[in-house]
Amino acid sequence: MGVADANALTCFYDIASPWKRLLAYMIDLFVIFLLVAMEVVASFLPFPDSSFARGVFAAVDSILLIAAIGYFLLGDTLPNGQTVGKRLMKISVVGFPVNTRCSVLQSFLRNVPKALFSLPDAIFVLFGFRRRLGDMLAMTMVINVR
Repeated sequence: MGVADANALTCFYDIASPWKRLLAYMIDLFVIFLLVAMEVVASFLPFPDSSFARGVFAAVDSILLIAAIGYFLLGDTLPNGQTVGKRLMKISVVGFPVNTRCSVLQSFLRNVPKALFSLPDAIFVLFGFRRRLGDMLAMTMVINVR
C-alpha cells in the first residue's frame, strides 16, 4: 500500500499521532515503575518472624511483580483498549482493519516486540499507517477516542 492508501486510511480512522502515543507510553512506563518500586520496597520491609507473615509478604511481592508484567503485556485489554496513559491521552487500541476490541492475544502480540525491539519498533509509528511492528503483528492500530 502506498502513500495514497495511508492517507485514505487516516481519513477513515482518526489515527493517533506519534506524540500522543509517546506520551501515553511514558505515562504507562511510570505506572509500571510504581508497581516495580512498590514490589522492591515490599521485599525490603522488615516483617515479623512468622511463616504466615513471610508468606503474606512473599505473596504481595509476587502479585506486584505479576501486575507490572501483566500491565505491560496485557494492558491494552483494559476497557476500551486503554491503559492509564492511553486514557489520559484520549487514545485507544482497536483491531485493524475492522474496528474491534483488542483481545488478550492481540495485546500480548503487540507488546512483546515493544519489549524486545523498543526503538526500531517505535520508528515504524512515524511512517505510513503509523503502526508499530507490534501493531502489524497483532493486527491493531491506535486511534483517537471521540
